[in-house]
Amino acid sequence: MNPVEQMQLREVMSERAPDERTDVLTAAWENDPEAWQDPHYSAPYMRTLVENFEELYDGKSILDRLKSPVTDADPEFFDLVKAYWAQLKRDRSPLLPVTADEEEFKALPMRDAAVTIARLDLILNTVFDWMISQGKTPIPGWSQWTSIVSPHAEQHLKS
Repeated sequence: MNPVEQMQLREVMSERAPDERTDVLTAAWENDPEAWQDPHYSAPYMRTLVENFEELYDGKSILDRLKSPVTDADPEFFDLVKAYWAQLKRDRSPLLPVTADEEEFKALPMRDAAVTIARLDLILNTVFDWMISQGKTPIPGWSQWTSIVSPHAEQHLKS
């Protein structure tokens, strides 16, 4: 056995198999309906929900378009939105918007685009209300969620 093979063997032999506790933590995290509330946490050997969202849509999501009208939003607000979206996707929720991809969204029939906007609005409202309940300020000057389903927001998302 050459030195490289010996080193690789030592690495493999020193790696510990996931223990029962790791399996329990992973299962609990995968089944936690509130996992999105800690967007940068992940179970052992897994990615965070924010990382999952960004891997799929980074730089090309409809959320990137939405940041412009609410530029003062706390960055945590958008991280929580991404985490909630990723959790809905992970859980195959019927509340999941049709797509987060900007190009796919632009190609949707009007009905599906309206469903996507309505479901996105629900996600944004849920995250906003949760942050307020935690004593946080998601968007300075806002005390309640203002629906994105407005002519200005729809135009901004569709343009």
